Amino acid sequence: MKRLRAGRAALRGAVAGALLLVAGPARAWDVNALVLEAAARQREGELSAGRITLERIEVETDLDGAGRRKKPERRRYSVVMDRRGVVSRELLEVDGREATEDEKAKSRKEDEKRRRASFEVGGARSDEEELMSGRVPLLDLLPRLQFQLVGEELLDGRPTHVVSFVPKPGLASKTIRDRVLNAFAGTTWIDVAENQVRKIDGHLTVPVKVLGGALLDLQGVRLVYETREVLPGAWAPCREEIDIRAVAGMFLGFRREIRFEFSNYRSARPEVPLRAAR
Repeated sequence: MKRLRAGRAALRGAVAGALLLVAGPARAWDVNALVLEAAARQREGELSAGRITLERIEVETDLDGAGRRKKPERRRYSVVMDRRGVVSRELLEVDGREATEDEKAKSRKEDEKRRRASFEVGGARSDEEELMSGRVPLLDLLPRLQFQLVGEELLDGRPTHVVSFVPKPGLASKTIRDRVLNAFAGTTWIDVAENQVRKIDGHLTVPVKVLGGALLDLQGVRLVYETREVLPGAWAPCREEIDIRAVAGMFLGFRREIRFEFSNYRSARPEVPLRAAR
């Protein structure tokens, strides 16, 4: 068993090292190398952190036709994650009160249904699975985007490289996920000292239609994603906000705001000292 664990650790180290070797030392004037190293370090942190637990708060707010916010629904979960994404989650609270057994059972049933759908034959992992995990994997986005170095800014008192991005022209879109990611543009902030992604502020450049708009017409999506160092060398989400404007079934327009707050990260490996998010 010890040899098996040692072998797995060596494999993780080799993969992470290979990513950083490919990325090479980032130079501020070489924006592609800068972003590639940030993507490699993001992946390295996922591999080295292993299985972790955390608490996630999800707040969904629907807006009416005049833009007025309806009463939000707030849910708090205990989540287990590893490098693949969400392993499991348990509903703890609904709108500040303890979740009932029926609400917990319904939540588990929905999660299992979503998980099965994401692994259907011929299908790819769903966007919803990535959203649930709170991950924005840069390595998946790199081939789709063009980058430009804008300058430097202080973010929470730390110097960051500011990099704008737009989708590359002529990208193939075989799935709904492709169409969304191929229309993603915005700005990212990369920590100068750690070469880690600190923030992404992105939006759709064009509407995305599902079944020609008969099922869903995504007219606008804005994503704000922020990270902190939660374990030594491991940066993870602390906040994610999504603003969706869409038309369902060609007639029913809606707007929804979703906010995720991530906190209380803990490693499943007790020998790893924890570092509080700054």
